[in-house]
Amino acid sequence: MEVSYNLRYQKSNFSNRLIIDKEGEVIIYAKGFRLKGKGANDKGELINFSDLKEFYSREDSIIFVTFTKEKYVLLDVGNLFDQLLIDIYKARNEFLVDALFMKKGKLKVEFEGNFERLSKFGKPINKGHAKIKLFEKSMVIIPQIQDAFFIHYDFVNFHEFDELDYLFKIVTDDGSTILISQLGNDYEIFEEKMNELLGGMYESLVNDVLKGIFVEFHSTTLLKFAYKMKGGKAVSLKEIQKIDKDLAKRVEEFIFEKTDFKEKIAGIEEFKHDENIYFGIAKDETINNGYIKWVMYSVPQKNIACFSIMPRFVKETDPKSKITEMFFYKIIIEQGDPVEKLENKICEINQALIILSFSKDPCYKDKRELKHSPYKYAIRKLPFLRILRKSFVSKLLLDDKATCEKQIKEIFEKSKI
Repeated sequence: MEVSYNLRYQKSNFSNRLIIDKEGEVIIYAKGFRLKGKGANDKGELINFSDLKEFYSREDSIIFVTFTKEKYVLLDVGNLFDQLLIDIYKARNEFLVDALFMKKGKLKVEFEGNFERLSKFGKPINKGHAKIKLFEKSMVIIPQIQDAFFIHYDFVNFHEFDELDYLFKIVTDDGSTILISQLGNDYEIFEEKMNELLGGMYESLVNDVLKGIFVEFHSTTLLKFAYKMKGGKAVSLKEIQKIDKDLAKRVEEFIFEKTDFKEKIAGIEEFKHDENIYFGIAKDETINNGYIKWVMYSVPQKNIACFSIMPRFVKETDPKSKITEMFFYKIIIEQGDPVEKLENKICEINQALIILSFSKDPCYKDKRELKHSPYKYAIRKLPFLRILRKSFVSKLLLDDKATCEKQIKEIFEKSKI
């Protein structure tokens, strides 16, 4: 995509002082746009969408604010303003879909309809007309002149179809509600495809992962487990015990097999309570018949939640291959009762790991280290990831048992309210 419009543009610096005001053009590319004055010698300035913190329109102007607090205003487009706005949003939304990891799996089908999005408190966020793209594991909603957003199926808590009003409702794990309507003649096809995609996740997890590991358990038991552990989300040991106590024992054995993880944290009393332990298992797409195994601990009395991903390649003859990293996060940032915010923190960790394919770097590394990584924009714009990173306390290498126990207890003491 490359289109241009004649206009006037202004640029202000971080102190809001006007430094450019000229006639020229804007050239829109796939990942940004160039502002260029009149004349062959004016090379202009390229602004990448990844550098934009804010983007909005007001009356007959379009405003961009960068992360370095530079401000650009596009003016005097005339009767082409609406089309300019559509073209900029089209390019920006294509960028957002990739930069925020919205596409999960192959594109299955595309619809057009209306959407309405509400916060967990029932407060309207936005609404409008949009393209609705259904991928294997996510729904991407792309409005014409608003930012695209997505729903990852693994974090759908509840969904229903209202046959009378031709309305589809989704409630996510974080409490947000999305309503889809005005699908016209495509409503029944949409309903059929959504049921197929949402139901297919459990079958895939059972057939591709759980049946190969827990062969001694009935498919019905594994299906109940898969419903709780969609996409490899960490599920509390208590929840697994409610499904089947023998399954809970086998899950724990599988998570920790070939590692000395439990030995190294054996002295941590808070890690021994079933209600504090969560396990997750996912298919490892990088290895044939491989699995991602991870554990999370919640310690609200110390204001801490932490996780470890088990080593993928363990050699009995190489002790270093058993060394595990452990990442610690405060449950709340300022004041309050950590127990009340525990569910939110668990959700943040689950979302970060699953949506970003279990990559640990964006969960804790400084943004300067990620400057040239594919996570550059995601760490700035994905709400759950921003909150998680802000609450990061420490990363430990679980190497020497005595040192590990000492350092973990120090983190507990430092982090508690």
